[in-house]
Amino acid sequence: MYKDSGTTFNLKDHLWTLFLHEKGLFTIPEELDEDRIYDGCHCGDCHMNILPDGSVYACRRFESEVGNALTGRLAEIFTGPQMNEYRDYGKFENAVAASCCVSAGAVGRAYGYSKNMYAADPQCWKKIA
Repeated sequence: MYKDSGTTFNLKDHLWTLFLHEKGLFTIPEELDEDRIYDGCHCGDCHMNILPDGSVYACRRFESEVGNALTGRLAEIFTGPQMNEYRDYGKFENAVAASCCVSAGAVGRAYGYSKNMYAADPQCWKKIA
């Protein structure tokens, strides 16, 4: 007999938010600015990746080394100029903002497809009008 274990799974990829929004299963809070991107790739925003040799990457999906945890301070790496390249949202080709407020694409997928991290995410179907 099946018993609920209480385990839940996070829909990690930002495209799930866009899909659920289009299906009416996720709504954007009314108090949110209409020109704000609500979700998207979190590279440079809230995570870093540390490899066994201490290398710190902005994104786990491509070569994006921004420092070394064995020789530098994580706080300085996270707020430093190399990480700021991943937060320069004005450079992104398809940062879907006012048109849907949900998704900003993934730099790792964009880079893997075009060798340009600022290119449009090739898996995102929502485009700027």
